[in-house]
Amino acid sequence: MSAAARRTDLDLLRVLVCFTVILAHALLIFAEEPRYHVKSAVPWLPATIAYEGLRIATLAIFFTLAGWSAVASLRRRPMGRYVRDRVARVLVPLLAGILLLGPVIKWIELRQGRDLRLGGFRLVAPPDYGFLEFLPRYLTRMNLMTWSHLWFLAYLFLISLVLLPLLRWLARQTPEASVPGRAMAYVPAGLLAAQVAGTGGYWPFLPNLVQDGANLAYFAACFAMGGVLAAWPGLEARLRAEAWGLLALAAAGLALVVLAGPGLIGRVGVGLCAWGCIGAGLGFAGRHPPRPSPLLAWLGEATMPVYVLHHVPVLALGVAVLPLGWGEGASVLAIAAGATVASLLAYRVLVWPWQGPRWLVGMTQARSRPPVIFAD
Repeated sequence: MSAAARRTDLDLLRVLVCFTVILAHALLIFAEEPRYHVKSAVPWLPATIAYEGLRIATLAIFFTLAGWSAVASLRRRPMGRYVRDRVARVLVPLLAGILLLGPVIKWIELRQGRDLRLGGFRLVAPPDYGFLEFLPRYLTRMNLMTWSHLWFLAYLFLISLVLLPLLRWLARQTPEASVPGRAMAYVPAGLLAAQVAGTGGYWPFLPNLVQDGANLAYFAACFAMGGVLAAWPGLEARLRAEAWGLLALAAAGLALVVLAGPGLIGRVGVGLCAWGCIGAGLGFAGRHPPRPSPLLAWLGEATMPVYVLHHVPVLALGVAVLPLGWGEGASVLAIAAGATVASLLAYRVLVWPWQGPRWLVGMTQARSRPPVIFAD
């Protein structure tokens, strides 16, 4: 997409959601959900509630933006080029992350006496050997390998291919500029709520592709909605007009999730909250699109590398901060801020200048100029 045609509002939304994911993972260390690599001994209720809301919002918006981008991509390039692009920009970072970052993540996890596998979670005795001895075991034993947070890329790659017929059809349509009535801004919330509740999605959350059909269908629905939005700019205009109402819907859905928990009512809340977050995010971003700038362009290009890289500093800082007894709020902020800075620095120094690492995290070979704050 040319610079003149870029949607700076969507670029900004991607950047915000990417860095919100870092905060969500810092919160997860202290949340009630037990399936994570590093955990506080005692759950913290505010972290549990905040993580639940961010988990719903970030995943729903990420998949929706991916669907929007897929239709935009298919308008500019043939199907074969699109598939090759998905391999380079999604599948390669997934495999590289498993092989290069996975050993560190798995080592931290096992040292905490935890073992997250595709089949589930269990407590284990920490290994009595060092990392250098562990590394060849990781690379030669499938049951030790982890995709950790990179499960998102596996789901995205599969959904991008399975929904290709729908995406191609949407890309061939003349964009529909007519703005629907107010009710249409809320109809997708009911559809998502019915889908999550009807399939029993969201809980339990074990993204292994094999036993996770309900969540795969939920994320595919968000992805498809993004494609519909790309083909129907008038609906996006309606979302901008209803941004505050959609934000209220997201809050109401999260309240159902928190109060009802796993079950039919809670799953209805997930669907309502997810669409509320999608609509409010797109709506508010579209109301106030930022001007193009070198910083926005650089951060927009950094979203995938930062997403791939961020989990190692989050977990390392979690291990370092937990024994310090700083309190939950201060610890979450320290981990999130430290991991954000570390991820950006790792991207700037280890990835951005070099063609090989750029390829491994799914970036194109052309390099945007870094902003002044990161000047050489």
